[in-house]
Amino acid sequence: MNRQTSQLLFTLRLLGDLIMITLAWVLAFLLRFYSWIDAPLGVPPIALYSKLIPFIWGIWFATFAFTGGLKRLGQQKRFRYEVFDIIPASIVALLSLIAFTYFYEEYRYSRITLLIFGALQPFAVIIGRDIVRRIIRNYRRRLDPRRVLIIARGEGILEALSISQKLGVERSLVEGVVMPGGNFQSHEERILRQQDLSRIEQPEDWPHYFVEHPIQTVVIALPYQFHGFLDRELEKIADQVNDIRILPDIKRFSRMSPGIELIDNSPVISIHESPLSGFNIILKRGLDIMGASFALILLSPVMLMIAMLVPFSSRGPVLYRQERMGLDGVRFNCLKFRSMPVDAEHQTGAVWAKPGDQRATRLGSFLRRTSLDELPQFFNVLRGDMSLVGPRPERPVFVDKFRKEVPGYMLRHKVKTGITGWAQVNGWRGSTSIEKRIECDLFYIQNWSLWLDIKILFLTLDEVIRGRNAY
Repeated sequence: MNRQTSQLLFTLRLLGDLIMITLAWVLAFLLRFYSWIDAPLGVPPIALYSKLIPFIWGIWFATFAFTGGLKRLGQQKRFRYEVFDIIPASIVALLSLIAFTYFYEEYRYSRITLLIFGALQPFAVIIGRDIVRRIIRNYRRRLDPRRVLIIARGEGILEALSISQKLGVERSLVEGVVMPGGNFQSHEERILRQQDLSRIEQPEDWPHYFVEHPIQTVVIALPYQFHGFLDRELEKIADQVNDIRILPDIKRFSRMSPGIELIDNSPVISIHESPLSGFNIILKRGLDIMGASFALILLSPVMLMIAMLVPFSSRGPVLYRQERMGLDGVRFNCLKFRSMPVDAEHQTGAVWAKPGDQRATRLGSFLRRTSLDELPQFFNVLRGDMSLVGPRPERPVFVDKFRKEVPGYMLRHKVKTGITGWAQVNGWRGSTSIEKRIECDLFYIQNWSLWLDIKILFLTLDEVIRGRNAY
C-alpha cells in the first residue's frame, strides 16, 4: 500500500469512527429519554448532550492513540484484528468519558445514557469500519479497475488469486499466470482449468510485455526453490509496475500460523505466530483469574482437609514443588499436594508415573486418581505461571528428551501451560502416546478461542469423574 492510499484509508476510517460514535451518542440519548425507560426528572435539552460530542471525539482519539489502534488505522488488515483494536479502546473510552462527566460541573449526565452509549459504541464503530471497507472495495472495482498478473507455482496460484480478490480485483481482470521454471505439474494444470486462468509464457522482455499488456498489480507466490526467479527478474518487473505483492513461502517451516509485524519500519516475519496475542491475552487472563479465584473459594474446604491429612501419610511438607517448563521455555515451580515420600526419587530419578506406582502413599494414590493433588496449581494460575487450559507443563529433563525425539515438541511452549488441556480431555494423559499428546496440544494452539477453553473446562469435569489414566 502506497503512502497516499494509506493516508486516504486513515482519513476515511477516522471520519467513519467519529460519525458512528456521534450516531451512537444520539441513539443512546433517544433510547434513554424517548423509550420505555422511566425519566423521573423529565427530558433534558438535547443541546446539553450535544455539547459533549466534541469531548467524546477527543476522548476517542486520545484513547485510540493510547491503545495503539491509531497507528494501525491506515493499514490494511483482517477485520477481526480491527475488532480487537476497537473493543478495548471502547472500554477505555467509556471509562474515560464517565470520569470526565463526573468532574464536568455544568450538568450531571445520566449514567444510564452513558452505559447505553458504552454498549452501542463498539458495535457502531465496527459497522462503520465495515461500511468504509465496502466503499473502498466498490471504488476499486468500479472506478479503478486494476489488472493483475500472477507469478506463482503450485498452491501459490490459489493463494495469489485469493489475495487478488481480497484486493478487490475481479476475476476477469486477472491477466493470467506466469509459471517460472517449466516442468509443469498435473495438479498445477488442474488448478488453472478449475479457476479458468490462462498460463502465460515468461516474457523475455518485461518492459515490452508491460507496454503491450497494461498491468497495475503483480502478485508473486513462489515456493522457496523458485526464489532464484526473484533475484533475476524482480528488479526488471519493479521498474515497470509500482504495486507488487510478494507472498513469502514460510508455511513449510511452520506448524502454526505465521505472522508479520513492523518493528521500526522493518518487516519481521514470525514463523510460529501464537493466536494468543493482543486482546486475546486479556480475555484468557481474565478467564484464568476469575476461574482460579472461584475454584479456590469453592474448593478451599477440600484443600484444607487434604492439607491436614498429607502429614499423616508420610513425613514431609504438605506441598510438593516440582520444576516445570512453561511459556517460552521459562521454568517455574509447579505446586501439588505431596503424594509420595520425600525421598521417593532418590533411587529411581525422574520417571513418569505409571499404573500401580509403588512410590505413592495410600493417600497419594487416591489424590492422583481423583486429580485432587493438582488443586494447588490454581495458585500457579493466579501467579501467572500457568493457565486454566493449555498443554500440561513438563519437567525439564523430559523436555530435553522429547524435543529431540518428537518433531514440533517445543511449539507447545508458545502458550502458557495449563491445569487441563485438549490432550487430557481426549484421554492422552499419564503414560500415553507423547506423539498424540503433542498433536492435541498443537491443535489447541492453532484453534484457540475462549469458547474452546470453556468447552475444555466442562469436559475436564467429566474426565475427572471417569479418572482415565490418572495415577
